[in-house]
Amino acid sequence: MATEPETSRDRLLYEVAADLTSTLDLDQVLRTLIDKVIDLMNASRGFIVLVEDGVMRVRMARSESGSDPSVFEGSRTVVEQVVATATAVITTDAISDDRFKGQQSVILRNLRSIIAVPLIVRGEVIGAVYVDNPFKAGLFEESDKEFLQALAHQAAIAIENARLYTQLKSSYEESEHMRRIFERYVNKQVMERVLSDPKGDFLAGEKLKVTMLASDIAGFSKLSHAMEPEKLVALLNDYFRLMVDIVLSHGGNIDKFQGDGLLVVFGAPVPVTDSAARAVGAASDMIKAIRDINKPREAAGLAPINVGFGLDSGYVVGGNIGSERRLEYTLIGVPVNNAAYLSKIRPPDVFVSQNTFLELKAEAKTTPRDPMILKGAVDPIPIYSLDVD
Repeated sequence: MATEPETSRDRLLYEVAADLTSTLDLDQVLRTLIDKVIDLMNASRGFIVLVEDGVMRVRMARSESGSDPSVFEGSRTVVEQVVATATAVITTDAISDDRFKGQQSVILRNLRSIIAVPLIVRGEVIGAVYVDNPFKAGLFEESDKEFLQALAHQAAIAIENARLYTQLKSSYEESEHMRRIFERYVNKQVMERVLSDPKGDFLAGEKLKVTMLASDIAGFSKLSHAMEPEKLVALLNDYFRLMVDIVLSHGGNIDKFQGDGLLVVFGAPVPVTDSAARAVGAASDMIKAIRDINKPREAAGLAPINVGFGLDSGYVVGGNIGSERRLEYTLIGVPVNNAAYLSKIRPPDVFVSQNTFLELKAEAKTTPRDPMILKGAVDPIPIYSLDVD
């Protein structure tokens, strides 16, 4: 290396920098670096040491034969000095160098020519590049140290970029993993809103105009006694899977499962202006899906599944309810109770309250039913059933 012209070294540095920055995979960056160092410095061995959590670790190593040394066989003293002082070290014959000749590693390994340079990013030493030849003295010159240091500057940037990319990728993957896990157990829209509003002010309670949809399987107790528990659970899972997909496709939010019942809200925790239309659209598609479920059941001589639905619109309060050990985002208000009450009317149908009917503005086909006194009310109110083609 000592005889290389200055222009040739500049060209080599440019080429090496291009190779190092061509990937964000840390292992690939380190592998490229160690290969270039061994080839360009005519060294017998090379080691890349990185400081990780305050500890120096050999992250990549190679000998001129191409094998990866399993342990660090160079001078630990030299590497520690370079990292501690952020200063490059060169010795043409370590075993006779007053700075190192008394060190055990130098004596035992009969170390000769050594160059070690720090890897520095924004003034911080993140590691070191070490090369040596345990057989030949006088192999390296001062210009070789300068060249390796220039190379290390480029490498340090590539290493730091790869590290940052790895951390960001790991953080993203962990976030997505946790998101997927919690989506199965935590209300999806609540989770999304918490992520967008980390303070979670809305969880303390807020008044929202919503449409509630409740469903209830008619005769479920009789059905549960007639079926084996495993088959009953499988039936419910298949049923809820279809219902939940439909609800989500209409922008609804599963508030809770209640045995064979389902409580859904449109307009919370994320407000919408067309909650009634969304709820009616979901109820219509749910009825059609139940009809599809019943076709093979009826063909097999099994009793069909009949589901009652109740819809009511109005204001509710949404927020965290529970204790410090277990909190649940839920909704409290008259529409919650009315929807649940309507879903239990028999024979089952899709019952729509007057509030929801007025919100629809004749956008859905309905049939007037006898006025009813809903739970907790005094006077009867108009009720409608949804006509589903």
